[in-house]
Amino acid sequence: MITDESIGRLLQDCGLLTADTWDDDTPFVLDSLTLVWLVHLLEEQHGITVDFEDEQNALGSCTSVRDLRRFLADRAGERTTPPEILHGS
Repeated sequence: MITDESIGRLLQDCGLLTADTWDDDTPFVLDSLTLVWLVHLLEEQHGITVDFEDEQNALGSCTSVRDLRRFLADRAGERTTPPEILHGS
């Protein structure tokens, strides 16, 4: 499971959050480049893979921290690969 601290760090690393304080209703806009970077970070740091070809991919439609949290909770039940396996660490 991804913690609140991890969510905040992901969003800050993507440039979506500039403040240290945020809540579930904090809005953000995912442009295509930021979406690709967020997908990369999710895979690299948390072993969560997102298929861009999947029409059910709700990550691109996330507009708030609450939406992202819901997406990550849904993905938690799906197959994930530990980051150390993906990157051979």
